[in-house]
Amino acid sequence: MERIWILVADKSHAKLYTMNGRAGALALEREWDHEASRKHEQELTSDLPGRAFDRVGDGRHAMGQPVDPKKHEAELFAHQLISEIDRGRTSNEFTHLCLVAPPEFLGLLRKQCSPALEQLISDEVDKNLVFEDSETVRDHLPGAL
Repeated sequence: MERIWILVADKSHAKLYTMNGRAGALALEREWDHEASRKHEQELTSDLPGRAFDRVGDGRHAMGQPVDPKKHEAELFAHQLISEIDRGRTSNEFTHLCLVAPPEFLGLLRKQCSPALEQLISDEVDKNLVFEDSETVRDHLPGAL
């Protein structure tokens, strides 16, 4: 029998639902909360950027952050989620995966997927449904599910 996993996520919260067969009901299996993604940027950076001096002359300027701290936290959370999902793949806990997330975070999730995991992704929904109940999530799933 098909066992379907549905990951519903945004940059700071995620839920994993399971479904036995395409007509089955959604069952909440696990939730994740990533508090760092909700923090203000100044809380994520430890200090002001460093200062640099030009090699010639009296020029001095602030060094910028190479990566936006908020985006970095979202990337870390996406990596954490996909790592957990991939563990389920390697132990054959599901046969199909559906990703539900806002467009930007959906892209971060896709980047983290291995080729083997990509083959199990049967559907994607680009909506933020993480705080909706299971019935609302089910209503937004593609007709194939």
